[in-house]
Amino acid sequence: MKDFQAWTKKNEDLFAKHAPRGFTYRGTFGTVLGFGRYDTAMIMECSKYGDFDSFREHKDETWSRLSEESTEFVLPGQGEAILLREIGDVKVVEPKKTKQPSGKTPG
Repeated sequence: MKDFQAWTKKNEDLFAKHAPRGFTYRGTFGTVLGFGRYDTAMIMECSKYGDFDSFREHKDETWSRLSEESTEFVLPGQGEAILLREIGDVKVVEPKKTKQPSGKTPG
């Protein structure tokens, strides 16, 4: 873990500078006191789903090198990706409201 910590600190400016168009590198974070499913998380921000196309087509040599080097610190299949939006930007779909029974029995 110390090797990954040192490697990340050394390369953080490069992650930020060479991120794909539409993405902002927000940092790499580590769990504290064993809380969390995984030891670390890299946070990237984007604002449009179309940014994923630019991510896929990103041909930056430094970004590619960092991506390849980062695989040396993780086991295959030992990670996850999550997609988040600020709560004010989340489209909320409420369940359809149904009439609640009155509690009276027919009689």
